Amino acid sequence: MALREDRYFRSMQSDEVGRQFGALVRKAREAQGWTQTELAQRMSALMGKEVPMLAVTRTESAKRPVPLAEVAALARLLNLELDSLLNPVTVRGSRDELVKRAAKLRAEIDDLHKVEVQLMADYASVNQRLRRVRIRKDELERELQGLERAARKGGADGEQERREAPER
Repeated sequence: MALREDRYFRSMQSDEVGRQFGALVRKAREAQGWTQTELAQRMSALMGKEVPMLAVTRTESAKRPVPLAEVAALARLLNLELDSLLNPVTVRGSRDELVKRAAKLRAEIDDLHKVEVQLMADYASVNQRLRRVRIRKDELERELQGLERAARKGGADGEQERREAPER
């Protein structure tokens, strides 16, 4: 059994996802200003079970398989985005091809940014028009309520109230 475990741990050490995850955890932990011990204590509190500091050390150095419950706790405590680890972008090609692709992506991002800015401006304009429409609708509804009250009282008094109301 020990030989099988050794092979498993060796494969974890060479696992790129494990290394990336460990580096991500270390960087996020350091950004929070926490020691490995502090992170282990926070994980223990969140998970309701003891997480030794050595588990954090070995996670950061990709020297242990990390149970999914710990991955979830680390992601929550450190606000980690794990999508890039689970769905990595495959980059292949010569340097020139990569540079050209990067330039195309920058241009597409710039185009999308321009569309985003235009849509935000359109949204602001539509939102402003919507406010004006709602204000006018409220004014008309108040006027209608006044007319309906006056009509219920009986026409003559209603005519007097209507003449006293300011014109719009």
